[in-house]
This record gives sequence, structure tokens and C-alpha cells, in this order.
Amino acid sequence: MSDLVSKLRTWAFSSIENDESNDKLLAVPSSPSSSVSSSDEEQGSPRPRPQTKPHAYDRIQVCAKISFGLVFLIIILTAAFIVNILSEDSSSGIVPNAPLPPSQGGSKVVEHCGLSAQEAIDRGCLWDIMSFGWIHPACYDREESDRWAEKYGPFEWYVDEGQPVDEKEEPLNGTLTQPLSLDEIPFTQSVWTTQGYHVMHCLYLLKMVHVAALHDAPVSNEAVNLGHTDHCVGLIGNTDLIEYDVITTPVRLLFVQCVTLT
Repeated sequence: MSDLVSKLRTWAFSSIENDESNDKLLAVPSSPSSSVSSSDEEQGSPRPRPQTKPHAYDRIQVCAKISFGLVFLIIILTAAFIVNILSEDSSSGIVPNAPLPPSQGGSKVVEHCGLSAQEAIDRGCLWDIMSFGWIHPACYDREESDRWAEKYGPFEWYVDEGQPVDEKEEPLNGTLTQPLSLDEIPFTQSVWTTQGYHVMHCLYLLKMVHVAALHDAPVSNEAVNLGHTDHCVGLIGNTDLIEYDVITTPVRLLFVQCVTLT
């Protein structure tokens, strides 16, 4: 019995000693010398912090700043582009929302009347019956136009879809049954008129080119086009005489560009 008690006592104390030894192993021993040296290291040269990857929130902030910068840059570039176009609209010949100037003559567009009657009005253009179009005052001689219209007019204007034509595809007289008034033609895209108006229109534009050359002034882009002059020479020089009151000529509404001669 005493042997059993001795064995139990020996086992119990040995367990306690093992636990104490384990605690001692887990505890880091420190000595005064080691404490001083570590303190000196911390004061003299601080230990570098371990590098850590940025958190998700930091990455979101960086992406947001980059996106904002790109958007701001795009806005600045777009605004600069628009300002550049507007500044060059009537000064350097770059005309937004308008047809290109003719290739034969007219190197620079001074003013233009857009592509619609409302746009022409907004740009200060006026209706010119002798040009059959909207024209800017920069290349419009209203007194001369009125004088020609009074001297060689009045002219007749007709519109009729599907009118009968002859073998030359010219409308037969009496088939255009819808005459137009002077108040309607500035807003009608396409009309028919007489041979007389066609001839006087050509002669009027030829004179406008002459006047522009004398004064170094801008002129209609239709008038300055050499192809239009060749057309007019062929019309006026035609030996087949056509009476002026015969309806022969389809005319499309013109939105004039005032261009330089060279």
C-alpha cells in the first residue's frame, strides 16, 4: 500500500515539474544586458515596418481619383475643341454644318447661311431672288438685285409633282398648275421657272463676279464656280432660241457661302 502511495506521489510531482518547465520554455528570458542592447537599437535605428498590401478601400480611392482626372481632362479637351471650331467659323474658312466650298475658285469662306431657311435667318442672311437663295450681307448687293428683278421681272414660279415633260424632259407649258408667290419661294426647296429667269440669273451672277473683282470683295460660291460660268455661257450662247416665257428651268433653293475670289 505504501508503495502505491509513493508511486502516485512521484507521478503527481513529476507532472507539476513538467508544466513548470514548459512555461519556462514559452517565456522569453531577458537579461539586463539584452534589454539595454535592444533599447539602444530601437533608439538608434528604428526597425522598418513590414510592408503590407493596400487595403481594398485605398485601392478604390486611387481608382476614383484616376477616373475623376480622366473625366476632367476629357471635358477640357472637348471644350477647347468646340471653342476652336467656333473661333474659326467665319474667319478661317472652316464652316461647320455647311457644304464644302466649290473646288474651282473660292479658297476661303467668309460667311455662310447654313443648310436651312431658319438657320439662314438666325445667321442674318437675306433672301435674294436673283440668286434664288439665302445670302449673307457680306456678299449681297440688295440694290443691284432689286434693280434686276424690277427691270427684267416679274418672274414666274411653279411647283407640281409629276408634271408631264416633252422629249427633252422639259415640262410642257400649262402643266405646272401650282404657281408660287414671292412669299412662298424662299421656303420651297425646288421650283420650276422660265427661260427668261434662267438667263437673267446667269448674267446677274457674272456681273457680281466682276464687281467683286473690282472691289476685292467676297462673292457667292455659285458665282465664283468656273463650272457655273461654263454652264451660263452654254445657255446664253445657244443658237436654239427659246422664248423667255417658256417654263424650262428647275431651280433648287441655295444657301449661299460668301467666298473670296482666290
